[in-house]
Amino acid sequence: MPTNSYTPVLIAIAGLLGAAGVALAAAAAHVAAGDPVRAAAEIAMVHAAAVIGIVAYAFHSRSGAVWRWIAAAMLSGAALFSTTVGLGALIDFRPLPMLAPIGGSLTVIAWTAVAIAGFIEAMRPGTR
Repeated sequence: MPTNSYTPVLIAIAGLLGAAGVALAAAAAHVAAGDPVRAAAEIAMVHAAAVIGIVAYAFHSRSGAVWRWIAAAMLSGAALFSTTVGLGALIDFRPLPMLAPIGGSLTVIAWTAVAIAGFIEAMRPGTR
């Protein structure tokens, strides 16, 4: 399946999210409010890797666009959650505190979409 214009952008932003996760993990080791920062770091790193995996799978799927949309939703949700939690814990900056639950909900929806899309693809005739 050919790439489209936003596939490399998803990979690049996932890379930034992963880097932010590593930075947050390092910060968590040095601050009193380490637990929320550690949680933000774990969410960022795990979902950065998941997004890269989903985008890679999209190249081999007949439903590549669906998988890329799921990856975009997961990336957005994880970034919203980890940024809001991390900034809140590190520098007490919470301009829009509802972004954390919105991001978390979007991430849960994206994971549910992964499950649904995976089952649909598995049931299609001709699927490997």
